[in-house]
Amino acid sequence: MVTYWAPLIHVYQPPNQEIEILKTIDKECYKPLFSIIEEHENAKFCLNINGVLIELLYEYELGDTMDLIKNLVSENKIEILGTAKFHPILPLIPRKEAQHQIQMNEEINRKEFGRWERKGFFPPEMSINSKVAKFIRDLGYKWVIVSGIACPIEWPYDRIYKSPNGLQLFFRDEILSNKIAFKSISTKEFVKELNIMYKDKKQDYKNNTYIITAMDGETFGHHIKNYEKTFLGKTLEIINENNDIEIVFISDLDKYFPIAEERIVPNESSWSTTIEDIKLGIPYPLWNHPENNIHKYYWKIMLSMNNLINLVDDLDVTQNWEIEHYYTTARWFYDKCLHSCPTWWANPEKGMWSPNLIYKGVELIMKAALNAQIALVYAGKSDLGEGYFDSITYYQGLLLMELYNITKKKIHTKKKNNE
Repeated sequence: MVTYWAPLIHVYQPPNQEIEILKTIDKECYKPLFSIIEEHENAKFCLNINGVLIELLYEYELGDTMDLIKNLVSENKIEILGTAKFHPILPLIPRKEAQHQIQMNEEINRKEFGRWERKGFFPPEMSINSKVAKFIRDLGYKWVIVSGIACPIEWPYDRIYKSPNGLQLFFRDEILSNKIAFKSISTKEFVKELNIMYKDKKQDYKNNTYIITAMDGETFGHHIKNYEKTFLGKTLEIINENNDIEIVFISDLDKYFPIAEERIVPNESSWSTTIEDIKLGIPYPLWNHPENNIHKYYWKIMLSMNNLINLVDDLDVTQNWEIEHYYTTARWFYDKCLHSCPTWWANPEKGMWSPNLIYKGVELIMKAALNAQIALVYAGKSDLGEGYFDSITYYQGLLLMELYNITKKKIHTKKKNNE
């Protein structure tokens, strides 16, 4: 009996990341991580690298990291996945924009990786619902990776399930992945888990099984120093001597396992969603929680921003230079402002709190809104966007006040606890 381990690594940085932080992460994580993979002949990793990070690496003269990745692709040690360029939560944005984000990322993949094909897809934060699963398949992707909590049936480990329109659904092993991510399992323990998982000795179980782990690449070397050597490198070495474990790309699992006849729909969720969240009908709690006022104001702003960008998308930009200039600038900021970080940093009760990083994201929205409205002015259609523009500025003010009030409350609570 063989256990097929299909590991996935996800690397991403926001479009407004500071250069020194990016350089630190590249030095501590990206270069060492991909160098370790290069050293091992048995390495097979699916890699999700958002297009925005690829552009940042080149912009800040870190292109040698991209050279490493390209070499690994050519050596068949890494398979590049499809994703959305600026890391938006796909179920929370309009389908038109979701597809635009995916297509922008595909253009970068084809440019960087030559004969890149649509195979696997990584939805940012593994955020999924039935509509997203459907259009991922409609775009031509073979499979999607989602969180374990998205699995609506008994856990699949010896067969592959598809969505109603034929998209292969692969589920991340949350327990094993989190044990790695939080350094609560050694290399020997991990390999032992791979060997014994799903094996029932009493029944003399002989079927092959598969296990998928997935985590942020920044775990290796940045969050946990030298982890790319102490865990990943050692794991690859041990498995190389173990005939009962084979490392494969997720794309190749259907060569070894049958497709189930039953079609299933993944639970609406992300890889940060809990069972309790699903019971409460809150599938994306870190980005759109009904009791989080910052989230509420943010998505009010985005609703009007989406309407405003739709108006300028319909303009005839050939009329004059000003319309084209302001429209292009609006679209440039808008594409970036969809990234998931601002709302993620707005979870003080969970320890994710940064007023400045939240507002850095809001600033992108405001720049997009200003340029979109000016484009409408030059087109003689300013009245069409004024309501949306006023709404954006109104909710921006409420969001700013909420940032201030939460900060005051946190400081007051801290002082009280120290008394």
